[in-house]
Amino acid sequence: MVDILTNQTTNQEFSDFAVEQIHNVDVATTYHGEPSAQVCDLLLNKNGKLYIATSSQNPFFKDLIKQPKVIVNDYKGNGTMD
Repeated sequence: MVDILTNQTTNQEFSDFAVEQIHNVDVATTYHGEPSAQVCDLLLNKNGKLYIATSSQNPFFKDLIKQPKVIVNDYKGNGTMD
């Protein structure tokens, strides 16, 4: 696993890093052209897919179903709120 991300980092290395080192990420998509985002817990990286936890009752879940293309943004600090 990598400790720092670079331009040479593979998707697999990024996914492993995000799940094992970051855990909480911003996941963003759109709904009718407007941004829709939520902080999500990354649970698993399997077969090139990142798995998150959310509720099917959450409006963000409904946005993900309608527009499954997402942007994942994360930040690694020294603590939970860094």
